[in-house]
Amino acid sequence: MKGGKPINTRELRVLLKLLEERSVTRTAEALDLTQPFVSLVLKRLREATGDPILVRSGSKLVLTVRGEEMIDPLRAALEGIDRVVGQPADFDPKKAEGEFRIASADCMEAIILPSLVARLREVAPGVRVIVRAIDQAYDYAGALERDELDVVISNWPGPPQHLKTARLLSEDVVCLFGPDHPFAGREEITLDDYLAADHLAPVARSKADPGPIDSHLAAAGLKRDIRVMLPEFNLIPHMLMNGQLVFTSSANFARYQCSILPLSSLPAPAECGSLDFYLLWHERAQADARNTWLRQQIMAVARSLK
Repeated sequence: MKGGKPINTRELRVLLKLLEERSVTRTAEALDLTQPFVSLVLKRLREATGDPILVRSGSKLVLTVRGEEMIDPLRAALEGIDRVVGQPADFDPKKAEGEFRIASADCMEAIILPSLVARLREVAPGVRVIVRAIDQAYDYAGALERDELDVVISNWPGPPQHLKTARLLSEDVVCLFGPDHPFAGREEITLDDYLAADHLAPVARSKADPGPIDSHLAAAGLKRDIRVMLPEFNLIPHMLMNGQLVFTSSANFARYQCSILPLSSLPAPAECGSLDFYLLWHERAQADARNTWLRQQIMAVARSLK
């Protein structure tokens, strides 16, 4: 505005209401303002635009051509300001569309994902759920940063520090084996028997991160004999059926596999530690209503498994 104070956002909101109501009195009532203040704003806007905006036609006020042209761009501009500086809209799962993108450690697929997907389908029926596994080559931290993922469910500690972390649950560790394994029929597995056994394990994420079981054993100065490593986690239970291999995993995973295959499990030696599962997300999504809601659903499902 030449030679005067610039028009502020509050005055633009008054202008929009004036254009919509075509009345100083109704505008003042709608915005809980005094009529003199609304009249003053109208005067300033007339001076700023060089147009009367509202003119009298008989007993009522009507918009000038310029006033009519102002409505849509002014409404769009104020909506844009509200999106930038206003409070984000609440997430309504019943009306939501799009995708929930989740990356998961393989061992979680049978533990948490069935219950989670069922919950999401019920409360957010319009949203597709896309789950991908995490392999050695997958940069999950970069995918979170690039908004290619919403969350990651993992069973390894020490994620990159720029990621947000919440503990989901802690699982007992058990040994899973087939009906012909020497452990079948026993009541316990000693540490010596465990270390002497032939083990099956998923392929390690990296040489620096052999996985939680081997990390616990290494901390105790121990090492198991891994004879077979598989890249596909879901193949592991079938590999146990006819062999002399043992697989060390979480109690919930073993319980599920024993319910569908003739497998057995026993508690692993204490030196194997426990399996802790985490929820990871990026700082950029910390305050996002959609991401916050999804994290709440995952944590609720995890609590139900404890």
